[in-house]
Amino acid sequence: MEKYLIPHKPLIISGALNHWAALKWTPEYFRQQYPDLLLKINGTDFRMADFVELILNSDDQHPAPYLRNEIVDHFLPALLPDIHPTPVYFSENWLDDPLTRPLDSRFDRGRAQFFLGGKGGKFPFLHFDGWHSHAFICQIYGTKEFTLYSPEQTPYLYVKPNQYNASQIPDIEHPDYDKYPLFARASAVRFRIEPGEILFIPGGWWHSAKMTMPSITISVNRANASNWGSLTRDFCTTAPLHMKPLVWAYLSSVRALRTLRGS
Repeated sequence: MEKYLIPHKPLIISGALNHWAALKWTPEYFRQQYPDLLLKINGTDFRMADFVELILNSDDQHPAPYLRNEIVDHFLPALLPDIHPTPVYFSENWLDDPLTRPLDSRFDRGRAQFFLGGKGGKFPFLHFDGWHSHAFICQIYGTKEFTLYSPEQTPYLYVKPNQYNASQIPDIEHPDYDKYPLFARASAVRFRIEPGEILFIPGGWWHSAKMTMPSITISVNRANASNWGSLTRDFCTTAPLHMKPLVWAYLSSVRALRTLRGS
């Protein structure tokens, strides 16, 4: 908490997932166990068995579609026992509290999300997670290559006018410096995460990921005392003018009540 959570510094944690049965997952496991599970990806329907075949044959030039951000509770609840118990690093989670039920439509209580993709697949744009929530990326199978930019790099990243947490730059690997000249000044941190590792991405850190081989990932988002101020600012900034005082009062009261409860 002192070295990474409070100062908002990224961190890779090794060994904290050793108790998860999910580490047995492979693309072939999903093809065998759930061959007829129907998936909808970017408006197209797939059977799990057919989708896994695409993943196994994916490459940098012809990447398979990317199944991402599927809430495990809704997508495939049978997987839940394999990702329990929750690592202690994921606490505190103020999003899973009766006080924050009005936020469920945006955060779904910070429930685990499922990602499955093939070599060459990547997140479609550079971003940081909404409302400055923290992300814990749990790599289950395969490797992912991450590119991170600290919040201080924001002036060079061409934030979309109507989307405060997304960059206009469509391809950070092959940027158009004539169109985005300031991006040449941006300083990136690049690394890979391996199976069994957890990547902590603090709220406000820009990131994108690319798969170097078939990959399975679980992620969760968290908000607590360490980032509640930024979350409150985001909500107030994006709220309609007449709602700003109410939003600020509600989120400030949540913080005060959680503090009184000592968590």
